[in-house]
Amino acid sequence: MLLVRRVEGLSMMPKYSHGKIVFATKLKRPKVGDVVIVKHHRVEIMKRVSQLDEDKVYLLGDNPEESTDSRHFGWLPLRSIIGVVIGGDKNDVGEEAEA
Repeated sequence: MLLVRRVEGLSMMPKYSHGKIVFATKLKRPKVGDVVIVKHHRVEIMKRVSQLDEDKVYLLGDNPEESTDSRHFGWLPLRSIIGVVIGGDKNDVGEEAEA
């Protein structure tokens, strides 16, 4: 299954700028270094996987001065990941995922 989302915020700059459209898949298992979309407190956020445990993930934004990430909310359950980002295109539309 393919997800289409629009980046909201500055936490993943410079690679993922505010307004950029990204595509994510539910079929890929995340690994360290991947960018993922996670459901956290009923909000979708996009962060990079910094550390993985058997059932937990530690996420960081690429722009730490603008990012609220695992340094603030700690480890998240691995099951909170709803997709692994696989690409992007600024010309498409989709739901928003806060960066």
